[in-house]
Amino acid sequence: MSFKKLERGIIFLLLATFLFSCSSSRKTTKETPDEDKPKYDESFDPLKLEDEDIKFKEDDEKSSGKNRTTQTNDTAELSEKENQLIDGFRIQLFATKDIESATVAKKEAEFAFVEDGYNVYVEFDSPYYKVRIGDFTDRDKATEFREIAHEKGYPSPWIVKTKVWSNPSLSPEGEEIQN
Repeated sequence: MSFKKLERGIIFLLLATFLFSCSSSRKTTKETPDEDKPKYDESFDPLKLEDEDIKFKEDDEKSSGKNRTTQTNDTAELSEKENQLIDGFRIQLFATKDIESATVAKKEAEFAFVEDGYNVYVEFDSPYYKVRIGDFTDRDKATEFREIAHEKGYPSPWIVKTKVWSNPSLSPEGEEIQN
């Protein structure tokens, strides 16, 4: 009987030692000495480069001699000429999961509406490719054009509120826009 107690005691002691040694083990990492670390040149100053194509706002205001109101007027004129995405409406003509069908539908719409002068877009809104036309900032104009699309054989065109180009004549035709 004492042999069984001794055997159990040894097994218990071995098991406890094993569990204790496993729980206290940790991964050791080797620290790199300072000479192995990359060194950076902190004396570099990009303002001292004297690049001609880099202009800073402070330098521009000093050299131009313009006052604040003239600059805002120039900015307003530029924003009228710039082409930006703004809130507006387009007419959706077709939607499909197949990009090839969407591309064919886009070409057909470009041919059907060539005299109207509106750009046709393929927009991807997962999982559909949507063929849309126009850059309308006014819903009434979009409604008028929806009737024209219906007359040209599109059975159910509808108005979609989306981002449109502020100056459609400058918009990149056929650009794919992701919502």
